[in-house]
Amino acid sequence: MILSNNYYLTNIRIATPIIFSFAGQSLVQIIDSIMVGRLGAQPLAAVSLSTAIITNVMMFGIGISIALTPFIGDAWSKGKHKIASDYFTNSFIINIVSGTIISIALISLFPFINYLNQPQEVLDITYNYYLLVSISIVPFMTFLAFKQFLEGVGNTKISMIITLLANAFNVVLNYILIYGKLGFSPMGIDGAGVATLISRITMPLLFYFAITKHSKYKKYLYFIQLKSISIKKQLELIKIGLPISGQMLLEFTSLSVITLMMGWFGAKALAANQIIQTTIGFSFMISNGVAAAATILVSHQFGLGKIEEVKKNGFAAIHISVIIMAIASIIFLFFGTEIASIFTSDKEVILIAKNIFLVVVFFEIFDGIQVTTLGALRGIKDVNIVSFYAFTCYILIAIPFAYFLGVKLSFNEAGLFAGFGIGLLCASILFTKRFVLKTGKIKEK
Repeated sequence: MILSNNYYLTNIRIATPIIFSFAGQSLVQIIDSIMVGRLGAQPLAAVSLSTAIITNVMMFGIGISIALTPFIGDAWSKGKHKIASDYFTNSFIINIVSGTIISIALISLFPFINYLNQPQEVLDITYNYYLLVSISIVPFMTFLAFKQFLEGVGNTKISMIITLLANAFNVVLNYILIYGKLGFSPMGIDGAGVATLISRITMPLLFYFAITKHSKYKKYLYFIQLKSISIKKQLELIKIGLPISGQMLLEFTSLSVITLMMGWFGAKALAANQIIQTTIGFSFMISNGVAAAATILVSHQFGLGKIEEVKKNGFAAIHISVIIMAIASIIFLFFGTEIASIFTSDKEVILIAKNIFLVVVFFEIFDGIQVTTLGALRGIKDVNIVSFYAFTCYILIAIPFAYFLGVKLSFNEAGLFAGFGIGLLCASILFTKRFVLKTGKIKEK
């Protein structure tokens, strides 16, 4: 599809603050890993194991929160500000409840990690970090209610600023608590957990302060009343949010299973896995920012019934993601060893990571296409069939291929990621076909 520069520029304008916000979150994970990696392979492996489990479960809550954006975008484009505020109120309640449930579930899951055949020296130092990050999900979910609301009305800058401030605070706390600076005793990996919890508590507080000081948005808070609480609206949000959660959960489940299989190869394989997932997570978050912009722009045009604009904004976002991920692939191809060396001085871990980077090069573009197309589909609230596609690609294809290539054919760590890449390829094809098919059937108003 041939597009004018305007569609690309509009996507970039909306996406840039989101990208900085997402990339900022990912950058903190990178810095966490670098700081913890200086403590040795075992602490880095502990972060990898914890992240695999926590992120996987946390995707449920994030997916629920994302449902708010298309509802806000639809109502805002029609000038229905009271309705937008009502959806925000009910999403806020859902996020707090789901965040609490997720934290409790994660804490309850920890005793069962002992049955996953992971290195004992890693398990021995994991619990406190795991517990602290699990608790931090409640304030983080509260923050997401504010974030998705403002993104729905097209403001992506406030969440960017707050995320960057909180992340900078997190990095400073990491340095102080992990290594024991300014009179504090060294806490090691536990210090990273404390830093994450404190910084996430500040995020919703900063957001509330920002909205109350912004005349354009504080009116939405004035609309909030007890009668704004609506089971009907909560069910509408959940109806869209659950499939989104399912899609995200399935992809991260696939990565989490790969992480657990990585643990079969030892602590150094897990450490290399943390380097890879942290690094590709950074590029993924950039494409995820473009996907979020696609959701916003598509939902606005969909609310106005301009289907041709829906298509053009969606495909502009996909094209941008392809370029971003192509650049990331080139960087990973030529600088894999150098990137791994930033995280650790362990030569075996660096070599494993380098070999995995060579595989990552081949699926980065597919990853960008599938996540951005998902963003466009969410803008038109098409989420149910896509969840079936996600299950097929991430679970029925990626995991078996990862096991077959990595374990059965003994391609080890690189083989596990090759299997994941096959799943991403299938997802990119199916999601794109769905977007073309769905937008082709919707009539222009």
